[in-house]
Amino acid sequence: MRRRRGTRRWTSPEAPWWAKVMVSVGAILMILSLGTVGYAGSLLDRLNTAVATEDLLGDGNGGAGNAVTGPLNFLIIGSDMRDDWNSAHSDSIMILHVNERLDRATIVSVPRDLYVPIADCGTLYFSPCQSKINDAFAAGGNNAAASVQNLATTLTDLTGVTFDGAAMINFDGFADLVTVLGSIELCIPFDMVLAHPRGTPVEEGCRDYDATTALGIVRERYSYGPETPGWTPEWGMGDFGRQHMQQHFIKQLLDRAKQQGYLTDPTRIGPLIETIGDQLLIDLGGRSITELAFGLRNINPADLATVRIPSEPADIGGTSYVMTQPGAQQAAATALYTALRNDDLDAWIRNNPHWTNRGG
Repeated sequence: MRRRRGTRRWTSPEAPWWAKVMVSVGAILMILSLGTVGYAGSLLDRLNTAVATEDLLGDGNGGAGNAVTGPLNFLIIGSDMRDDWNSAHSDSIMILHVNERLDRATIVSVPRDLYVPIADCGTLYFSPCQSKINDAFAAGGNNAAASVQNLATTLTDLTGVTFDGAAMINFDGFADLVTVLGSIELCIPFDMVLAHPRGTPVEEGCRDYDATTALGIVRERYSYGPETPGWTPEWGMGDFGRQHMQQHFIKQLLDRAKQQGYLTDPTRIGPLIETIGDQLLIDLGGRSITELAFGLRNINPADLATVRIPSEPADIGGTSYVMTQPGAQQAAATALYTALRNDDLDAWIRNNPHWTNRGG
């Protein structure tokens, strides 16, 4: 039975977009990981009740009943929810691809400022228009489903990929989720001084961090560059270095939940389910969470791969965008879209290490 979307007001501090990417993927993979435990049925039934569902893609598949067969592509939107889902703003955009064997997942990060053609620009511009892909979501106005559908259509026009489901994740609960887990072990590649909390030093090596410091570590980008002793190009500069740390954070988030028994102990799973479930609005394309979790039970989060759409920052008329440049970048991006459609991402990853992050 579909849970009715209620109106909620969130009071916890806003988490920035880079943290929102972490929680969105981590939350969904935590849910899918529940399919591996022996008593998952009752737990997933509880989660089915806790998570709000909606026909976000507008294809009439908001209910249950469709079989879980691969490959699958899910649109994941990290949102800045204000009063309710219809007032949400998109902060991060990802495609979660599951292969035909249903045993491997890949995240394709879509820059929110990616310069793309948009067929329906709403009241923002004359239609069609060329703008940031984030504007495709904004053009839906104060209607969550319309926003998701316009973004999905724009991505399909760009990549040729159609979506089997979608999820919106609200991130005001970021601190709550980390607090439930207590702390996170992160491995720092070199000594750095964090911008947030300002001036906080963290040393090279693996240590447990509380929510505030962990947030600062995955936010940090200024330390990734030749000015920092110990930095090497393999970690990437600026945002690329930060993205490397972000994937590490996803895996550590999952590992910590497993280590503490949240995914195997029914007496402890309740708070985690409620914390995760209260932050999600999902459309699983006619599949229940129970069905999807069981179908994807063979996915190992340790094998998660993250790739980026080949692109780079650009300035157009004084406005900052992210663009896929002609030549090698466009060729790599076109090959990525083909690999998504043909379920051949492993080969693309091998051939495009520059745009791939398997680090953990």
